[in-house]
Amino acid sequence: MITIVLASWQAVFIAIAIPLSQFILCIWIKTSIENSIRSKHELELRAKQQAEKVAEYMALARSLKPDSSDADYQKANQMAWELAIWLPSQIYQSMSAALTAEDGENNPLAVVISVRKELLGSAAGALIQSDVLHHAPNIGNKRSKK
Repeated sequence: MITIVLASWQAVFIAIAIPLSQFILCIWIKTSIENSIRSKHELELRAKQQAEKVAEYMALARSLKPDSSDADYQKANQMAWELAIWLPSQIYQSMSAALTAEDGENNPLAVVISVRKELLGSAAGALIQSDVLHHAPNIGNKRSKK
């Protein structure tokens, strides 16, 4: 049998060092978890802001008329270029087609769904184009005549 003899100062040191180490480790783990959660929240917030930019741009671009102000055209250009920087090319091309040559597959609602899927991934759910609300003059009248 091995006997370990400690001086009283060594015993006090060990008695203090172990709980202190545990305390420091707990603080480090807590801080790491909080930073991870904060980072995830910031990414989600940024994704939401990016999605809002797509929606704002498409609404502005669809409302442009030949007599729209230069400021409206400048804002539309700036937004289009900003979106070109970060939006995946397939979605950007779909957005372009939806705004310039709208048809059954290329339309603003299809772009909304694409952006939703890109940003939310599997959390996007089963939302489809016909579920997305949109407004236009007499839109209710058009639907009721079907």
